[in-house]
Amino acid sequence: MSAGEFYYDQKVLENHLISLVPFNQDLHVSKLIHEVNTHDLLKYIPFPPFESEEEFIKNFWEPVLNAPGECLYAIIDKATAKESGESNAFAGTMALTSTSKENAVTEIGILIFPAFQRTHVATNAAGLLLQYTLDPPSAGGLGLRRVEWKCHSENAASRRAALRMGFEFEGIARWHRICPVGVSVEALEKRNGTKGEQRGRHTAIFSITWDEWDEKRPKIVALMERKY
Repeated sequence: MSAGEFYYDQKVLENHLISLVPFNQDLHVSKLIHEVNTHDLLKYIPFPPFESEEEFIKNFWEPVLNAPGECLYAIIDKATAKESGESNAFAGTMALTSTSKENAVTEIGILIFPAFQRTHVATNAAGLLLQYTLDPPSAGGLGLRRVEWKCHSENAASRRAALRMGFEFEGIARWHRICPVGVSVEALEKRNGTKGEQRGRHTAIFSITWDEWDEKRPKIVALMERKY
């Protein structure tokens, strides 16, 4: 079972190393929950907490992913799938979020499970999604004008990854989002006694735009083809 209708065709994206397939609740949610709660993967990510499939559906799947501006992919590592079966090759998730069809803008979000970090997985997953979003329709892409990468301002690893993938740093949006779990900046309760205030974060904002894509694309393809 997949989420609601995305603005665009959520087709399978793949190369010889990985596949991005539409996230299927029946196939992928239990592994995602296990990884998130075993490895504290939401430290820097503004997801609502979920410890069970029911909480995932209630707090994230139904209220967020059923919107037409949202879609979620499961990352499948082909090498692992060939060796031990696809059930063990689910390596993380990639998302297109806050998509505006009118403005031709989207944001990508990435979550890689620890066993697949510092491998070819993240680079190829992000590269495939960039090709899909920024390549023109004549080349099989969506031809969007802007793709964003946003992360917690204190998430140094994510900021390095954005720059490595060719994104341009635009600045820090202060108090940009709440951060239900994990690291957060000082809460209002410490400042003025407000009770029950959601913790917040400052967000580092990066982007790649259509008018620089032709220059950046070969560099990203070269990264994807590197041996790890």
